[in-house]
Amino acid sequence: MNIAIISGASSGIGFALAKEIDTFGYDELWLISSSEEKLLKASKELKTKSRIFAFDLSKNDSFDVISTALSEKKPNVMHLVCSAGVGYNGNFESITQEAAAKMIDINVRALTTLTTIALPYIESHAKILLIASSAGFMPQPSFAVYSATKAYVISFSRALREELKKKKIAVTAVCPGPVDTPFFSGLENVKDYKKKYAISPKKVAKKAIKASKKNKALSVPTFSMKMVLLASKIIPISIIMKFYK
Repeated sequence: MNIAIISGASSGIGFALAKEIDTFGYDELWLISSSEEKLLKASKELKTKSRIFAFDLSKNDSFDVISTALSEKKPNVMHLVCSAGVGYNGNFESITQEAAAKMIDINVRALTTLTTIALPYIESHAKILLIASSAGFMPQPSFAVYSATKAYVISFSRALREELKKKKIAVTAVCPGPVDTPFFSGLENVKDYKKKYAISPKKVAKKAIKASKKNKALSVPTFSMKMVLLASKIIPISIIMKFYK
């Protein structure tokens, strides 16, 4: 049985990727999110048979459910998409301990845990898409924890990519800038220029699938974010930080 596992599948980039993968002819799509209601609604828009996993990604024991399902079914995981994420902006001293922990739990630990659980079932020529962000290209004051978690995703993705090369498993870190999703619109005090450059989840998903097929390390869907990536490579961080003042 060939399947795709997609976290954060009820909305945003995760759902957009589910719709793209829906055309691949897999036997099942395993959809993960915290809201069963939203997952059921999302699954109705997909042609492929969906299996719903509604659980809190910030809790360790939540992953026992999908781990058990994998052990029982022993499917071939042809696509693993880790898209679940959360972010809070503002100066670090204004971010609550709970908010900081939640970003680390979901953006880092849950992504790593799901990859660990799924990896034994991922066959040669399969694809792994880890949703990072252009925020991970460099430190970002007023977004310190979030950008640090996304830097982790990029670093982890690149290392995992090298480790899995011999197995011909493609690993791609997806690094969009602002995306027109409830996540982005829910942030406080977002600068107008960021709103201007926000793109659709559908565009991010299409670019990510294309990059993954080409076995690219990064998918950066817009020219503006490619320039940010270039700047992060050639301009010292100490100088970049001055632009945030």
